[in-house]
Amino acid sequence: MLKISDLIAKSKNGTEIIVSLIPLNKIQSTREGFKTVEVGKRVLLSSGIEVDLNLDGRTFYASINQLLKLNDRVI
Repeated sequence: MLKISDLIAKSKNGTEIIVSLIPLNKIQSTREGFKTVEVGKRVLLSSGIEVDLNLDGRTFYASINQLLKLNDRVI
């Protein structure tokens, strides 16, 4: 299982940053009321900014034209 904190993300030019994964929760309506459901993961940068993972589950954009890639695919 992939550890959700202290992951290393690398860019094409060699830059490495340490990031953490946090759950992406949405509210779902049920007969009994509302409950939160985890629908995916988000990336928490060391600066405190939360960004979404791309559809491949490995890459994300930290800023404009700065694509970073995790070593393992996040499920």
